[in-house]
Amino acid sequence: MMNNLELTNEQLDLLKFIVQDFEYNDDKERDLINQIEAKIYDLQEKELLRTINILKAQSKRPTEEW
Repeated sequence: MMNNLELTNEQLDLLKFIVQDFEYNDDKERDLINQIEAKIYDLQEKELLRTINILKAQSKRPTEEW
């Protein structure tokens, strides 16, 4: 079962910090932490790419000077 969780960028950064500092006790916990970390990095990468695309689009908009 998949669940969705909405977090602000600040909350996501805090979660990443907590997960990175987590001391796992066995291989199962390590695998879960690795999966969570991968999802956090994927989300952050998508957000960065979205921001880059927004900035590119804004830079291409004509200004009043044109």
